[in-house]
Amino acid sequence: MFQHKRRFLFITLLAIYSFVNIIVLEGDRLYQAALPYHLLFITIFGLSFSVWMANLFIQNYLIKSIKSIHPLLQQFLISIIATVLISLLSVELTSLTLGDPFTLTQKNFMLTFGFTSRINLFLNTVNAIYFFNKKFREKELETEKLKNATIGSQYERLNHQLNPHFLFNNLNALSSLMHTDLEKADIFLQKLSSMYRYISLNVNEELVPVEQELNFLKDYISLLEIRFKNSLIISLNINPDLSKLFIPPVVLQLLIENVVKHNYFTQEAPVKVDITGENGHLLIKNTIQLKKEDIDSIGIGLKNISERYRFLGEQISINKTEEFFEVSVPLINIK
Repeated sequence: MFQHKRRFLFITLLAIYSFVNIIVLEGDRLYQAALPYHLLFITIFGLSFSVWMANLFIQNYLIKSIKSIHPLLQQFLISIIATVLISLLSVELTSLTLGDPFTLTQKNFMLTFGFTSRINLFLNTVNAIYFFNKKFREKELETEKLKNATIGSQYERLNHQLNPHFLFNNLNALSSLMHTDLEKADIFLQKLSSMYRYISLNVNEELVPVEQELNFLKDYISLLEIRFKNSLIISLNINPDLSKLFIPPVVLQLLIENVVKHNYFTQEAPVKVDITGENGHLLIKNTIQLKKEDIDSIGIGLKNISERYRFLGEQISINKTEEFFEVSVPLINIK
């Protein structure tokens, strides 16, 4: 506090308050005899200034040398010694300037020392409040930085979970195609390369434009059409206005992959997936034909998406009936 850039203003205000206080309160004085008002104010200002600057000197050069005692306690104890010296010097200067009855007597010293002690106690109290408030704010800032770093690290780990999961699923499909249909395998490989390039470019991004995500999803749907033909029917019906909003990368692909992973489907009994978008949300709705081992499972992909949205301060909505499974994901508006 003593290093504050407006310390001279604070010293002046403190001197004015003390001056008015001595004038108004009967019995509150610096000497046995009353000083003229102009000399009284000069003396009060000089004492206030001296006590402040003494504390500033102590804070800058003395308390750092003793590490075993709390700096505030060091500050106050050393400032008491400084207050005694300032009081002695003030009374001596007044005695030399004005003479009797302002000579250096025990009574005059005790009155001046009492005043400077009150000033010193007040300043050290305010300094203690300032000190602990500063430490509290520094601790809050440190905690917030640690929290953000932790969240960022967790978010990055969640994003990196996408790469192997996505790649392994599709390499198996590509391997099968290479033995049955080289032309489709070539198309599949081109689409897969394009998608993997998109994932690599955006894996560390928190959000991407919805338009980019939809283009990525269309490539993924093309892969699924090659793999499953008419056994998986996916329709897109998105309001064009939503393309201006943002979404965590690869969310839609994960949701479709979740459908593929947990349902069985054939051309005779296809699974239908409708992707619609209105009112700042995307709704992914699919018919349910769960595999027996997945009846009670919601999938790693959904947990991943839920966690990523939680880090963004949003949440997804999941609704399951006997016939349909719905997931609603919010879109983010970046202003």
